[in-house]
Amino acid sequence: MTPRRSVRLLAVLVAALVALAGCVSLPRSGPVSASQPELPPSEGIGLFAAGPREGASPQEIVEGFLTASAAGYSDEFLVARQFLAGSAVQAWQPLEQVRIYADNPAPSFGRTDDDGVRLTVAAEASVDSAGHYTESPPETTIEAGFTLVRNAAGEWRIVELDDGVLLPAANFRSLYAQGAVYFLTPEQDALVPDVRWYPRENQATALVRGLLDGPSQWLSPGVVTMVPAGTRMTVEAVTVADGVARVDLSADALSADPEQRAALYAQVERTLLGVPGVQLIQITAAGAPYEVTVPIPELSSYPYTTGSLVVVADGALAEVVAGEVVPLAGGSLAGLDARSPALGYESEQPTLVLLDGADRLVTAPAAQSQSFLLAQGSALVAPSVDIDGWVWTSPQESAGDVVAVQDSGTRVAVDVPWLEGGRVHALRISREGARAVVVWESGGRTLVDVAAVVRGLDGVPRALAEPVRIGERMTTATDAAWVDEQTVAVLGTSGGDAAPVVHLLPIGGPTSRLPAVDGAVTITAGRGDRSLVVGTESGRIYERNGASWRPVLTEAFFPTLPG
Repeated sequence: MTPRRSVRLLAVLVAALVALAGCVSLPRSGPVSASQPELPPSEGIGLFAAGPREGASPQEIVEGFLTASAAGYSDEFLVARQFLAGSAVQAWQPLEQVRIYADNPAPSFGRTDDDGVRLTVAAEASVDSAGHYTESPPETTIEAGFTLVRNAAGEWRIVELDDGVLLPAANFRSLYAQGAVYFLTPEQDALVPDVRWYPRENQATALVRGLLDGPSQWLSPGVVTMVPAGTRMTVEAVTVADGVARVDLSADALSADPEQRAALYAQVERTLLGVPGVQLIQITAAGAPYEVTVPIPELSSYPYTTGSLVVVADGALAEVVAGEVVPLAGGSLAGLDARSPALGYESEQPTLVLLDGADRLVTAPAAQSQSFLLAQGSALVAPSVDIDGWVWTSPQESAGDVVAVQDSGTRVAVDVPWLEGGRVHALRISREGARAVVVWESGGRTLVDVAAVVRGLDGVPRALAEPVRIGERMTTATDAAWVDEQTVAVLGTSGGDAAPVVHLLPIGGPTSRLPAVDGAVTITAGRGDRSLVVGTESGRIYERNGASWRPVLTEAFFPTLPG
């Protein structure tokens, strides 16, 4: 615990004792009033560690070093370095990586032939120096070796070790906070988050530094940034006082034109408003106010227009209105083996397509037109409609092929070389159109990948860039849906599940599970995980109800919301 927090805690304890002492004179009559005090945002916990104990064994030195490393975020790792000797004192880079291990079972220690110590523990995840969180596959272990020698006083000290810090999951959750740096779609009409994990201490500074460094490698092909080349912070800290975050950029930022400055302001603002305590931002460049002469664009990071839930019921396409199933005009599905409808985002006459059997993607019949063929392939996955009206699908039996079509009939082949040899189970495009989640199988292993959508200058989809992997703990997966700007829901199994359940997978964060729904086969979502809707093979449809699910319809299939 830092000295400042120690003083603060002492003050709180003294105040509590004074209050208790005055309890004998508490009023026993008069009106009861309620108060809503403003509590400060959570700062995590402050950890304290002692230096090496005289006569400590090699294992005790390593254990003490691990404790001091966890406390190092408060003391700049000064105590942790007391456990080191030789060149390791300066060479060790604690912020190079964080390896996160399970709280239980406890780490296992062993000795090596050269008086070293080897630690083995169950792995949960890792975070690199840029803040990227990578979940560990099941049954993965962390093995870390420490070489120790006796110093001139005969005390054991560590002289060789890996860079980074080893943290139990509970300590990581307290010491680190999830945030996001925001970039722009190529059309500059929406923001795209790039999730990062940084120490709570100076999180605002780390986020701005991450923004200036640019997007993650996997996301870079699908986004742009208005940060001029070479721009850095002139003072390596973002100060936050009275709710205002102040950022001073180098003179390089002045090369941006008025529109670029406004968009850059929007990027910085959205990035920092996620930090507890930040309400406003103030940007300067080379110490002078950063002039923005055009309006700051109001950009959404989740441009989603709520639409009615569409289902297949009684041989027709229908929408659910106030809990009632209302057939769509001209939505008769006579002659079609209707499956997996997909709905566009347009407020009027949205794009509406569906599968006819396993192999045909067709437009939905309407009052003034019949259904017509858009694409054909062997075992097509459920279609996904992006914000520009492109309909995406992939033939499961033709490994690696992804196609995008418009209801006008225009069709393009999307280049996805990393899917070669695999089998796609689900494909969904994010709300802003810059990312795709792909659930697929390769070599008998289920994979969940998120990739940037690469488009031409005309907005036509061209490729899915090399992806980032999420959901490493999934063992099977069959369907997916975007639930917010940073999270996808995947229907599948993990950890020995007997039947599929909905898993929430942050793009750079730990997986969580929702309660099971018997017979679940499809999922869809609108805005937020509370909007999730599950369809079962028997025609029952469930929606979130608090921490569980409640049935809302029977004899209705393939529920779908826009996207």
